[in-house]
Amino acid sequence: MEKNATALKKVLYLITKSNWGGAQRYVYDLATNLDQNKFDVVVALGGDGALVDMLHNAGIRTIELKEMKNTTSAKQLWRSGHELYQILKTEKVDVFHLNSSVAGLIGAVVGRMYRVPTIIFSTLGWAFNEDRPYWQRIIIKFLQYLTVLLSHRTIAISTALVTQMNWPGVQAKMKVIYPGRAIGVMYDRAEAREKIIDFFPRLLPYESDTWLVCIAELHPIKRHRVLVDAFAQLVKRCPTLRLIYIGEGSERPALETQIHTLGLTEQVFLTGNIPEAARFLKAFDIFALVSKSEAYGYVLLEAGLAGLPVVATNVGGIPDIVTDKISGLLISPDSVQETGMALETLLNDATLRKTLSSNLKENLSGRTVKKTTAETEYLYEA
Repeated sequence: MEKNATALKKVLYLITKSNWGGAQRYVYDLATNLDQNKFDVVVALGGDGALVDMLHNAGIRTIELKEMKNTTSAKQLWRSGHELYQILKTEKVDVFHLNSSVAGLIGAVVGRMYRVPTIIFSTLGWAFNEDRPYWQRIIIKFLQYLTVLLSHRTIAISTALVTQMNWPGVQAKMKVIYPGRAIGVMYDRAEAREKIIDFFPRLLPYESDTWLVCIAELHPIKRHRVLVDAFAQLVKRCPTLRLIYIGEGSERPALETQIHTLGLTEQVFLTGNIPEAARFLKAFDIFALVSKSEAYGYVLLEAGLAGLPVVATNVGGIPDIVTDKISGLLISPDSVQETGMALETLLNDATLRKTLSSNLKENLSGRTVKKTTAETEYLYEA
């Protein structure tokens, strides 16, 4: 069937950066799965990162943002706003879908000025939940509150994000739409381990050991040092246990120092980023995520679909994925003791591991990209 170009609604996605991450995956999934018989899709984004190439390969047109790089000054904010205004004027947008905090606020203001019919803001996490001084968090919360007020609708990827934006007049404008995930074909356990070892040969002597994994950015908010401290106690009783981190970030030097100080250089491994890491998840025995704050937890969704038992902190959007003692074990943040106890419980109980992982996989089977896209399309057409 040929598309009727005159009937298409034009959807413009706005995202600040084009490097590959959770926000970029979210935009890519929506942009490439919208009904092409209803929508004409364009993505405006900064830089020339992986997202640009992936969108071009999928046949999605992109617009490079030249000004929205450093928006710390009033002059730069003005220039970014002017650039967006010109884009809206040229593109004649019906739906302006904003992603990320800075792009959200600037886009909401400019979108209202240009009278875009539908402005959607997706919050993939509130910046006021980060480790910052209290006064900074209040200012940031006010700015994000304005973004929600100015947008026609706001998509929250977890119920916690709605609860956390507890100032008046905005919660009725917010709707929870869980992100879906399409991983593709996963490698079986043996092949996945073989490929990970090819990527990171230091693991070869431990190919038959028990592997605990955390896939996450190496960032302080993820509390990796709590997990390493808990592991240091646990490995004394489980000498064939290995902790493997997949990810990169600013916390790497501190983690390397901690690992060396605790004498864990042959027990804890930092592999860096591994492309399509979710496809390798069956290589592992247990998944752990001990973040202080987590808007949703894409990696827990991936772990669940891979059939792994999980230990995670009871924060943010994680309880929307994991139910304590039914589909995983939830622990308090910043608790070395609880982290170690939960991991040891799973290690010592194969039946519990199987039950929890089976329940999690079943519960998450309906969270597909197709469903997420359909629920989002409904807001575009409302």
